[in-house]
Amino acid sequence: MTANVPAYGIAAGKTIRVTWATESKGPYANIDPVGPCSFWLAPFTSKGVGKVWSKIHEYTNDGGDDKTNWCSAHLATKGYFDFVIPSDIPPGKYILRAELINILGASVSNYSDFTSGPEFYSSCQVIEVTGGGAAPLKNPVSILEAYKKYYKTPLFPKGTKNSKFAYPGPAPYTTGLI
Repeated sequence: MTANVPAYGIAAGKTIRVTWATESKGPYANIDPVGPCSFWLAPFTSKGVGKVWSKIHEYTNDGGDDKTNWCSAHLATKGYFDFVIPSDIPPGKYILRAELINILGASVSNYSDFTSGPEFYSSCQVIEVTGGGAAPLKNPVSILEAYKKYYKTPLFPKGTKNSKFAYPGPAPYTTGLI
């Protein structure tokens, strides 16, 4: 993974805003997917390869049974999502991965040919964290392996309620916990 843009500077423990947009229509003009969002960090020197990704935030469903309760509905209304960069990670460059998963109509996940499953919308940005501490990123995983292990059964047969979705991968990073 390479990025040809300057790193975005952010202090550890501060709020960062990730904006979703379409090239042709601007911010949040056409957010049609229905599903959760997650945000991951990997050390910049890793290039995002291997078991280097730590989930730092997720937003699944607030408990409702319709598509207005998902992270995607928040994005369609506001066009952005705010969350806090962990306060105890070491300063330095990281790759920030923002991801929206469209689960609408996804009845199964087939990782042998990636059909009939959820659709992944992800983007990465290089950030440079200042301040912070010395705690390593926790529970690092390979993105692909995190999803392969998680989706071994059908997600939601069409017509069922989506409020029981549990996000794949490890629990999000919690500052101060090992």
